[in-house]
Amino acid sequence: MGNESLDSTVNKIRLGIVLLIALLPFPIIQIFHSSLYFESRIPPYLLFHNIAESFSIFVSMSIFGVGWFTYPQSKDRHTLFLGTVFLGIALMDMMHMLAYAGMPDFVTSNSPNKSTQYWIIVRIYAALCFCISAFLPNENNSGRLRWVFLIFPLLVSLVSFIVITFYPSLVPITFSATEGLTPFKRNSEFLAMGLLIFAMIAYWFRIRKYGWDPNKYYLYAFVFCILSELVFAVYTTVFDIYNILGHIYKIVSFYLIYKGVFISSINKPYKQLLDTNNLLKEEIIEHGRVRHDLAESLSEKEALIREIYHRSNNTLQVIGSLIFLQAETYPENKSVRLIAQRTQDRIHAISLVHRLLFAERDLSSISVRKYVSELADYVLRANEDSSRDVNLTVDVEDKKILMDVAIPIGLILSEFLSNTMKYAFQDSSSGNISISFFEDPSGRYVLNYSDDGVGMPKDYDFKNSTSLGIQLVQGVSEIQLAGKISFRTGPNFYCAIDFPIDIYKKRV
Repeated sequence: MGNESLDSTVNKIRLGIVLLIALLPFPIIQIFHSSLYFESRIPPYLLFHNIAESFSIFVSMSIFGVGWFTYPQSKDRHTLFLGTVFLGIALMDMMHMLAYAGMPDFVTSNSPNKSTQYWIIVRIYAALCFCISAFLPNENNSGRLRWVFLIFPLLVSLVSFIVITFYPSLVPITFSATEGLTPFKRNSEFLAMGLLIFAMIAYWFRIRKYGWDPNKYYLYAFVFCILSELVFAVYTTVFDIYNILGHIYKIVSFYLIYKGVFISSINKPYKQLLDTNNLLKEEIIEHGRVRHDLAESLSEKEALIREIYHRSNNTLQVIGSLIFLQAETYPENKSVRLIAQRTQDRIHAISLVHRLLFAERDLSSISVRKYVSELADYVLRANEDSSRDVNLTVDVEDKKILMDVAIPIGLILSEFLSNTMKYAFQDSSSGNISISFFEDPSGRYVLNYSDDGVGMPKDYDFKNSTSLGIQLVQGVSEIQLAGKISFRTGPNFYCAIDFPIDIYKKRV
């Protein structure tokens, strides 16, 4: 409340200063009356009048152009209305200028009464429209109002032209050769003054909603408009300094209104655009800063995750080595050594995933082809028999799989390869192993493993098997991979496992 009161006081002071500046010519003329007061001759005054009115017409058309052609972008109904109002002012001011005594006849004979009738109509029209504009919101509700606003001033101008040109008796006389300006003319000027004072008060209250800056030029303009009407209501001769001062006031007021319309229609949108651009620049800078911080944080987390993978791999390798060393203390116990070897194979299947993740840019997934190839090579080397020649065929699609899928696949393949090398080729000097992995048309992964060894007994019950290896394969396939597993009994071992692709989601 304190700031609003202060702003209101400052605005009143500004308006008061403009009023003092506008009133300043009156005491100067009175003080230096003998030096400044004059009555012009008709030709020079006519030249001045035409220049002043031409300037007013030019400014009025500029106001119309700015208000009308910027409306599609600004959507400012208040400015649009003022622009179309000044189209009517420009047309009727032009009629007033062309109908002035001393100018070539404008359709019908020119006379002081004819030009003054145009003058009175346009002054009352302008003042009344200023009053209406004070209550128009800036916001647009309907595009059709644009054409309504345009038709109204054109219609007023047309009616004024027809009535004054062809039916002048319908309008009261404003000037006579015997008495000069008539009471109707003077009272009409006072009526226009009253309307302008009302418009000025209404615009003052408009400031509360739309602010000082968009409305200050209209308030300043009304000050000069009111004084202009006052001069034209009380001057004694058409050619004296007060009449000239009135035209100057009119020019100044039109210029101020033009500036207000220009600011509302052009400066304000551009200022909003510049403000928005500045905000966007600040946001871009802030986003860049945040992105840089996130990149640093992500880099640190990637380094940390890679370190975790590296240490996990090393830890698993150490555990496998410890188990193998512990088994070495029982050199005569083949079962212990076998358990140690199988456990070490399983540990390697897990640690290999961490080693590959550590080497990859993607910290969540690894190449299934590379993983299967390296795992198979390791298991075959760890269980190789110099007297046996084993041929391995790997047909694996080059896909990326998550570590949550890779580890179960590694445990399954490690178990199958170890069993094949231990039991499948006992009575032969060679053998063949085949591994395939692909995505089937139904959107599931399929893992096939087979060898041409002795296979499993025809009546072997895989579901109720007591073998730890078989139990591990079934548990991993059905629980961890949520898949389906099928075995083939008899010679030439074969197992097929299919499971959903999207069972796990990416987490890193």
